[in-house]
Amino acid sequence: MNIDENIIKSSYPPVSLQEIEIVEKKYNMIFPDDYKKFLMLKNGGKTGTRRRFTTNDDQKEGEIESSILMFFPLSNNLNNNSEQKYRLYTEANILSRIYYPIGETPRNNLVCIVVEGPNKGSVYRFDMDYDNYIEKKLPLEEEHIRLITESFTDLLDSLFVSQT
Repeated sequence: MNIDENIIKSSYPPVSLQEIEIVEKKYNMIFPDDYKKFLMLKNGGKTGTRRRFTTNDDQKEGEIESSILMFFPLSNNLNNNSEQKYRLYTEANILSRIYYPIGETPRNNLVCIVVEGPNKGSVYRFDMDYDNYIEKKLPLEEEHIRLITESFTDLLDSLFVSQT
């Protein structure tokens, strides 16, 4: 995985493999290798120019273009971190435990990576602005979940700057 310096303009202090393994053990999951490498190099961060992506879900009609505002850091010492988001959405039964929040798009929509099962490593967009899921503790409806890519590397490689 080659992380273009133009994609992540401001990142967080990298985390070690041991720090990643602590989170994996705590939640009984294993992150995909390409995502671990990203955490050890950048540990999340904000994109400089708004980096866009298009969903690629052949199970859903049409596609959605959106953008990554930020990738969440893994560190518990930072606000808006991935572990905090994971607990918030899984404890409220909004997201299945197989989805781990890795980023955010406009309107507080989530980008999550699958951490177990046959689709492990795939990255999905979760459209959170249809209801107040946190307050109502509603599970996210399947129609609001869309595949972006089959891997974290593919996600980074597919990001583009809008020409409009």
